[in-house]
Amino acid sequence: MVDKAKIESVVAQTMAANADIQGIVVCDDKGKVLFGHTVTAGIKHTDVASLIAKISANSSQLVSAVDKGSLKEISIASDKGYVIVLGDVQLVLAAIAGEGAKESMGLLRIALKRALMSMVKA
Repeated sequence: MVDKAKIESVVAQTMAANADIQGIVVCDDKGKVLFGHTVTAGIKHTDVASLIAKISANSSQLVSAVDKGSLKEISIASDKGYVIVLGDVQLVLAAIAGEGAKESMGLLRIALKRALMSMVKA
């Protein structure tokens, strides 16, 4: 069982400690939003979660098809920023970062992995 209050707390702490993160959406593997916070208005967390679930499922199938084990992370770079998707058996987390995050992507990945581990710890 997932503790939604813990998820909210971890998301708030992670975003406060990492100025490049513009939003985080946490969902289950089916795309049901458990919590989302984005600084950009107009982003629909339900739409993001649905797409995260689809991308994660397809990426997992790809990794399996090429015999590379299990999916750990998806990084999407666009002309206006980044989306980093991390997953666990219980949760999928997507972080949104702006263009300025290019130099700090490694640090963001570490922070997001720690956040995901904190969310799923009993």
